[in-house]
Amino acid sequence: MSSIHIAHLADLHILEENQLNLGVDVRQNFKNILNDIKADGTINKIVIGGNLGENDPSEEILLWIKTQLDQTGIDYRVIPGNHDNSQKLAKVFEIESELEEGRLFFWDELDFGKIFYLDTSTGSLPMHQLAWVEEECSKSYQKFLLFMHQAPILGSVHFMDENHTLSNMNQVQKILRNINNIQGIFCGHFYNERTIRMYNHMVMITPSAFAQMDDQCETFKISSKTIGWRKIIWDGSSLNTYVKYL
Repeated sequence: MSSIHIAHLADLHILEENQLNLGVDVRQNFKNILNDIKADGTINKIVIGGNLGENDPSEEILLWIKTQLDQTGIDYRVIPGNHDNSQKLAKVFEIESELEEGRLFFWDELDFGKIFYLDTSTGSLPMHQLAWVEEECSKSYQKFLLFMHQAPILGSVHFMDENHTLSNMNQVQKILRNINNIQGIFCGHFYNERTIRMYNHMVMITPSAFAQMDDQCETFKISSKTIGWRKIIWDGSSLNTYVKYL
């Protein structure tokens, strides 16, 4: 494989069948995004970047999501967000072997680099996961991508920055600052699109598949029901990415 084309989406917030989330048909949103990804015709991998459901979704909801992903015929990876239960996610998606100390941690090894998938489901990033990333990066001249739900930075979204930041953000930043061969860090969580430089890294935040948030409001307030997903094209040397809105 000379390059990989990844579709990244996050913050689905799927509810039970026929339930709307703040007036939004989140199941139809998810189907619409998957249809758009399939229509693209080049995607090798889908990454679901956390918050699959609302406040520890049921196994039935997770199974519905899995069924939709299976029907695409595209390889996919799923990581938990702060609304998800890692162990329940691992059970439904049959990735229990990827659990370590109750948290999901795994990677894809490509000819030209590695993709790490990290677990911020409890509001913090396990330091042993980050230590492993640091060790792997130190042993190789190849480039690496990181996927995690919560970002290691503030996102200039008032409600999220005040109430839902990564609790060990300063520790995470301190370690990431000294790793030079991470080519991109991809997150969700902020219900807005962002591209933010953190030291020598680019942190790219994908907008929500549910709705977008008013970034000035002190509470959770929807500013737009437009949804989006991020396309990533990576060959270990160049990295190109853009967001497609529906």
